[in-house]
Amino acid sequence: MAIVVEVQQIGDLFRIVSHQIVESDDNPEFEALQRVADESAAEAFRMIEVRDTLQVLLERTQLEQRESEVVALFLLGWDFPEIAQQIGVSRQFVQATFKRAVAKLRKTAEALGINAL
Repeated sequence: MAIVVEVQQIGDLFRIVSHQIVESDDNPEFEALQRVADESAAEAFRMIEVRDTLQVLLERTQLEQRESEVVALFLLGWDFPEIAQQIGVSRQFVQATFKRAVAKLRKTAEALGINAL
């Protein structure tokens, strides 16, 4: 039997669902299926940990309004040119603002003993 663990995101919440797949342990595909399931679950948990770490850092770091705006749009998957166009500034301004924000987040992470950034 293989157990597949799935992490589902629903808005800001995460739900963990497990599925049991009954197979013979001597089936050559069983080990591969279990390995894929284990790796998928591990990656999902790493993403939850990263999200939670970022949330803590953002809550504990005093960012300027533009820095917060740039970081928020970046975390939504926007690139620097898109962010620049959205907020009406140059790409260089966005890059410099992002760099300042990341430096502040790293300083907070260091103060909290977090080595992830």
